Amino acid sequence: MPDVGRHFRLESENRGWILAVAAVFIVSSAWVTLVAQSNATHRLITDSAGDTLATNTNFMPQLYEVTYFLKETNFVGDETQADMTYTAQSSMHLDVLQPTQALKFNSLNLEITNFSYLLDNWMDVCLCGYQYQCMSHDCKEMVRPDGSEGAIDGTMVVLLFTPVQAGQHVVVHVEYTASLTSGLARSTAFDYTDSITDQMQSQVLIAASLEPFGARRMLPCLDFPNLKANFSISIQAPENLVALSNMAEESLQPGLEPGTTLHKFGVTPKMSTYLMGVTVGHMVSTSAMSNSGKQISVWSVPALGDQHAVPLQAALQGTNFYESYTGIELPLPKLDMMGIPGKGGAVENWGLIQFDERRMLVNEATEGAYGRWLSADVVCHELAHQWFGNYVTCKDFDNISVNEGLASFVEYKCIAAAFPEMSGQSLFQRATTPHGENVGVHEGPRSHAMGVDATPFVEPLLSSRALSFLSYHPEIPYSKGASLWHMLEAFWDSAGQDAFRAGLRILMQRHALSSATLEDVLAALVDGMAAVSDSNDTGDMQEVRASSRLFTVPSQTAVALLQFWINQPGFPLINISDSGTQAAQSRFYAWGNNATDDPFVTSGNSTWYVPLGAGQLEPQAVPGDAATQWGELLDHSGMIPNVDSEGAILNVAGTGYYRVQYFSAHQQQLISALRDLTSSDNSTLSMLLQANSFISDIIALSFADSIDPSAILDTAAAVAASPACQTGFGMYLLVMPVVEALQQLALFSSVSSHVLRILLYSFLLTERCNVGVCMLCSELPRHRK
Repeated sequence: MPDVGRHFRLESENRGWILAVAAVFIVSSAWVTLVAQSNATHRLITDSAGDTLATNTNFMPQLYEVTYFLKETNFVGDETQADMTYTAQSSMHLDVLQPTQALKFNSLNLEITNFSYLLDNWMDVCLCGYQYQCMSHDCKEMVRPDGSEGAIDGTMVVLLFTPVQAGQHVVVHVEYTASLTSGLARSTAFDYTDSITDQMQSQVLIAASLEPFGARRMLPCLDFPNLKANFSISIQAPENLVALSNMAEESLQPGLEPGTTLHKFGVTPKMSTYLMGVTVGHMVSTSAMSNSGKQISVWSVPALGDQHAVPLQAALQGTNFYESYTGIELPLPKLDMMGIPGKGGAVENWGLIQFDERRMLVNEATEGAYGRWLSADVVCHELAHQWFGNYVTCKDFDNISVNEGLASFVEYKCIAAAFPEMSGQSLFQRATTPHGENVGVHEGPRSHAMGVDATPFVEPLLSSRALSFLSYHPEIPYSKGASLWHMLEAFWDSAGQDAFRAGLRILMQRHALSSATLEDVLAALVDGMAAVSDSNDTGDMQEVRASSRLFTVPSQTAVALLQFWINQPGFPLINISDSGTQAAQSRFYAWGNNATDDPFVTSGNSTWYVPLGAGQLEPQAVPGDAATQWGELLDHSGMIPNVDSEGAILNVAGTGYYRVQYFSAHQQQLISALRDLTSSDNSTLSMLLQANSFISDIIALSFADSIDPSAILDTAAAVAASPACQTGFGMYLLVMPVVEALQQLALFSSVSSHVLRILLYSFLLTERCNVGVCMLCSELPRHRK
């Protein structure tokens, strides 16, 4: 093991004593001023983009070197018998950006026992520790919270021996003890049979789960997503355990303690602190090689080693897809995915993704299509973050949708690539659970987001309260973000061949291994359209581009038009005039007009830049086809593509993030058109998606008292008569939404429950629909683990 403290010893004992004595006087007097200034500032670390330490730090991290020392007793399953602490030593390599004598960094619940630093490879100072030359033996005297809030949020301040100047380099060495209750923490206990003694033991895994600000509980650092650095991680652990980190293992050697091994891992690319990954314990794996030669592995506790096939397929095919889609190889030599006992959710540690084992692993003997879908969905989402979130990261958590919205959007492309039978498009449109479980925040993002975003008190995508907002409306950065990109992709690609993907590739190139804001994403998308070659475009694409204000104004103006979607909450209701050639927009509320009378609701005068695709309710109507006519609505009202003909419909393929209210006669025409829908294979899916969007609008407008609830009954009768409902896609996109709406209508409407009951049962028992019901039920899981 390298002597990581070698730079922090003084050249001689005499020099150490001289510096120590002088420092006592300097530091003691300077602390009075420093603490007073700190308390006066009363700075609080929040998720705001204006955070002082995140945006105005005097230091820029370049490298973190850290070694964790774990003991056998750390892994004992019984918490009352286990050692709940570990020791570590780390080095922060910092570039000085501007003159200062105060070093501020993040450290929460770390008991620091030694703190020293090396300035420009010559001035070696021990501020506190057990060495005789240190200025103090008590690190609590030298490393103090930054004001009254520092002790809460983990912002510490140290007064350096002398001021440092811009351009200098400081290496800060810290030794500390920490608890295994947060940051680096113990999993739920599991049973493990020792291969040598054949005895059953209760064991735990030890793993890091750090997003958003957990890294400060695991090592001293500048713990913000925009302050990226390289990481060199080593782990000393009992020799019979497996140790994993972000990078592949570079070397193994005996540890400092008998019976231990020191695992040293490669240096990571520059990454945010919350992406640091560590997992140690009894684990087994199944691996495969990607097209680019990267080793993809699924890990679990030994007893679940036979449940790796589905997540491995998702990860392997997903990696191949994302590398092709972005044009960027996974910038790591390997990718590990670990199922953690008792973990809630998943976290996208770069190269070492951690999952709830119940969600990722699939027992194919007992679980059906829904179990496979749960695994594919979460694997494709976290895998997307290896590019959208890790390679390019949100600048701050106000812009968290840079990570979560983009990942929630592209994950459905990954699902379609890895499991074509699942139909990523239909799963994007709506989500359902067979046993009434809660729908996840990125499942069925369009319907999920519109349900939440129609309430009065939601925040916009770009929010100064994004992190606290995640706790009660996480659908906004995840599902609304995905739905916005889904809508823009349909419009972009109608005006330029793969124009949307070209924009995302520009984003990845422009902000590689760095950070970005939502405005940066919009700017890259606009530039992506400009970069598309005219030679690859059809005449229809050129016509869409030439007639669009968005694509003919300067890029800054185009970005400004699109910013309405990220700076204000909600989404529009497009109300079409009787002529079918004009429309007005206003914010849609699930509560109807009653919401605008609430004094806490923001102004209802919101407007958006809305791309409108008009076509026919028929299989041939696909976004980008000549049959689709595109227009734009920029103000409260304006001209739109003509939808006065029979069967004409807005929101082709259901890609738009808005609702549409047709005039009464045209609404009835479209309801009648549902009777004639057919569904045979994927070629008709686009038509079913736009029918689903129309049905969703009918249901939402009915419950908002914007149209008569009897429209739901008319829709139910039309869908029941449709040949499309006898297929899986038809069942999922047409029948199930109407059944759910009828159930709600029976509970909350004044319409005769007797009539509703008859319609509901006749709807479910119609011979054609019953075929679809049976097909769907045959695919439901028999039970979960």
